[in-house]
Amino acid sequence: MRSERVGEGTRLALLRAAAGLLEEGGMKAVTLRAVGRAAGVSRQAPYRHFADKEDLLSAVAAGYFGGLGEEMASAAEEAGGDPFARLGAMVEAYVRFALRNPNRYRLMLGPEIKSSPQPEVHRAARAVHAGFVGTVAECQRAGQLPAGDTVDLAALMAATSHGAVDQTLSGHVEEKKGQGDPLALVRLLLSHLRTDRRI
Repeated sequence: MRSERVGEGTRLALLRAAAGLLEEGGMKAVTLRAVGRAAGVSRQAPYRHFADKEDLLSAVAAGYFGGLGEEMASAAEEAGGDPFARLGAMVEAYVRFALRNPNRYRLMLGPEIKSSPQPEVHRAARAVHAGFVGTVAECQRAGQLPAGDTVDLAALMAATSHGAVDQTLSGHVEEKKGQGDPLALVRLLLSHLRTDRRI
């Protein structure tokens, strides 16, 4: 039992060290050797917990998806009982998370994670997606969004949010260019999609 607790403690220390390196220097800064050094463990310790860098990053990303899901769920709860208000709060929480954590966001949406063989990270990502799609469905049932394929409608909102974030992080969305901030852009999309708005 003690060895299992020690092992879990080492794994957690490695994940925290990897997250720290990612925040400071992006994905290029994360290597198993650098993570082991930052965690204060032996050179071989990371290899006892993770097969390679991609395996480690997948575990880190799974934690990030969990954090994003919690923020979106919390924002929805604070928005109250109206489905459309809950949806708007979730979308804005997503955008704020991405802008606040650009390196985390790039990892979560990057090709390394999409092709990861680790089920943990895909389960975490699907949980976030399911919560969002469920709220879109609530809005459709309430007559606040167009009827039709719920998953496609959710994908449209996600793609717009991602595009707004990506353009902002790359420096293409600037007020001096006559463009709004990403939160304004996603709010505009939602306002145009809403079917029960009063004229």
